[in-house]
Amino acid sequence: MNFTPQQLAGGGSYNCKTRVGNWHEDVCLEETKFADFKRARATGTLTMGMFNKKVATCTSAVPHSFSEDGCLRYGDSIVIAHKETGGSLACDPFESAGFDNNEFAASVCESTSSMARNTFVIVKAEENSDDDLVRWGTPFRIMCNQSLRVDDKTNMLQPPLYLASNLKNERKASPLSNNQLVYMTPKPSYSTCWVANMPALDKFSGASRMLAVGEPITVGCDVALQHCATRQLLSSDSKLSMQTDFGTEYEVCGKTNVKTGKISVMAGEFSGQRTPATNCKPELSQNVWSFVTSADPAAGEEFRNLPPPLSPEGLIAKVLGILKARSKNAVRGLKSAFKAMDDVGDYKLDKEDLKWGLRDLGVDLDDEQFGVLFTYFDKGGDGIISLTEFLTAIRGEMNDFRVGLVLAAYDKLDADGSGLVNIDDIVSLYNIEADPMVAEGVKTVDEAVKEFMSLWETDGNGVVTKEEFIEYYKDLSAEIDDDAQFELIMQSAWGL
Repeated sequence: MNFTPQQLAGGGSYNCKTRVGNWHEDVCLEETKFADFKRARATGTLTMGMFNKKVATCTSAVPHSFSEDGCLRYGDSIVIAHKETGGSLACDPFESAGFDNNEFAASVCESTSSMARNTFVIVKAEENSDDDLVRWGTPFRIMCNQSLRVDDKTNMLQPPLYLASNLKNERKASPLSNNQLVYMTPKPSYSTCWVANMPALDKFSGASRMLAVGEPITVGCDVALQHCATRQLLSSDSKLSMQTDFGTEYEVCGKTNVKTGKISVMAGEFSGQRTPATNCKPELSQNVWSFVTSADPAAGEEFRNLPPPLSPEGLIAKVLGILKARSKNAVRGLKSAFKAMDDVGDYKLDKEDLKWGLRDLGVDLDDEQFGVLFTYFDKGGDGIISLTEFLTAIRGEMNDFRVGLVLAAYDKLDADGSGLVNIDDIVSLYNIEADPMVAEGVKTVDEAVKEFMSLWETDGNGVVTKEEFIEYYKDLSAEIDDDAQFELIMQSAWGL
């Protein structure tokens, strides 16, 4: 047997445990994956957990309206049954329908039993209308159930989703048949408007359809749902099945399916007489739907405890809550961070400044939530907001009881009544041992004094005016919910 010089010299031979390449990079990758797993487990975003949550939310029980007189009304929660497949229209707000993140999947599920994903609400397309009855030929919108829009992070309802469609193009088309895409969107534009027409039983049904316009729609009758913008009918076909997270379902799209044959009326053509053209081609069963309400009056009663809709006030409370949980003196820290970003010194912030400033402080809002918050403060619509107005809204105002305590503390400091107090005098009179961080041993007295002095805005002159003193306690007051606790803090700090 021949040996290499290295082997003869006693060098180590290759074995399966020898690490080849950048093995440190592999170790770091494994550590990163494990860190991502722990973070996802802590936040409840593991894939299996998200799937179970999605199924539980979409299949949860919801109110199903009962119609006493058999007429369909705006605000009714209904199931939209499909004749050809025997299923019902459904949506999945957790599944994207295309390239746009604000477009969500719609399909036809096999069940007609009421649940969150297949129970829709009929809402008005024109808010100025006083009529509460849904009528033939009158535009309306089909809104998803509110149970699908609960945001666990903010404990608020996200904007509702509406059934929509657009003309087919190279980016938007139904996945199986390549027809006009039908999806759910939060934007209530003209693309979300639909009308219900009376389906044609034969080619002579055109007159009956025209005469029915304006009459109330009765529940359970056949309807053809026409998209207002594209004039295509809502369609589904049992031949176009697909697998979703909920099992076998059917594609829903915009396509008008009609019987073949001639419908032209030419009887008076040679005599020069005009003949009314009321004939029409009958729709196939793929385009026939029905609005189904509950047969039990008790099923329509509200039993859910839904949170309030997404609002600027709710988001402001969320921002303050995150800041309070993150650190002490949260409002002061927020003010300092944004002032550091204000290079010009005009106390103005643009959209990007506010977005990334909040994110650096641990406030991570999605685009929809941030848009609601920014629009609320952008009074002029120019993309610029006032920093002072934003901070005032975050911290709120002190009530009269707290203002009285603050003024009493300042008057004790301002012994000569000049309205000016030196920062050194404040520090010398402030009972620093009353600070909870000092009492718990987290900080030393010197560290607490240094931090306390850094919180005061004295314009570099070392003097704290009454207005600056009140501003400091306005920031502190925002973090204390109870008046009694605020009073105790003032008493222990200033010996009131």
